[in-house]
Amino acid sequence: MRKEKFVQEEYYHIYNRTIANYRIFNDEKSAAKLSQGFLLANSTKSSKAFKCLRNNQPKATCDVALGWEKALETLKQGEKLVDLLCYVIMPDHYHLLVKERKENGIINFVRKCDISISKYINKKNNRKGPLFESRFKAKHVDSNEYLVHLSAYIQLNPLDVISGREWREHKLNNWSEIKNSLFDYQWSSLKSFFDNNDSAPALNSLISGQEIITDQFKNNKEYEEFLKDWSVPESVNNELD
Repeated sequence: MRKEKFVQEEYYHIYNRTIANYRIFNDEKSAAKLSQGFLLANSTKSSKAFKCLRNNQPKATCDVALGWEKALETLKQGEKLVDLLCYVIMPDHYHLLVKERKENGIINFVRKCDISISKYINKKNNRKGPLFESRFKAKHVDSNEYLVHLSAYIQLNPLDVISGREWREHKLNNWSEIKNSLFDYQWSSLKSFFDNNDSAPALNSLISGQEIITDQFKNNKEYEEFLKDWSVPESVNNELD
């Protein structure tokens, strides 16, 4: 039994790490598969959506498109289990910021994601056993300050691989040089905070509820300044303004 008692309409930080820091998500196909799992698992009809893909194994491009079309249509017929506000996929772990919408929504959502990616990785690499070191971790987001700062922490995580971990101690001195790499990091929700149009429909379908964060900033530029403040020394920050 889990110690955490998830409550509907409450927010939680969810994270999980691979066994022995197995850097499986360095592989683009594996990261894409986990991102796909985040989308497909978030519905009361997710089991049917996964089945649609299994029944349309890709023999050609048209088969892939047909399977996805059926899966997405099936998802729309159900209700979301959670709002996924932010996420990031790192080489050996992932972070999520979610709000529980349905009873047991978080448990069912994460369980389906983890099972789906574990089956894929095991089959792909001819391995057996669990992929993650333990059941997923969860922390209740009990204040607005924690909620907003958690969005920054999650979406700045790719700096670990882009520029090193110095950003965690506000020691990043080259924000203007690395920010484009951060925004271009493929396995993150960051773009959804800055792109409100339909140029990325898959991402827009994946992310929901982030307005509780973005509405606390005047515009995109102010949120970017918030991210920068998290990363650089105050003296450098003043120089960049």
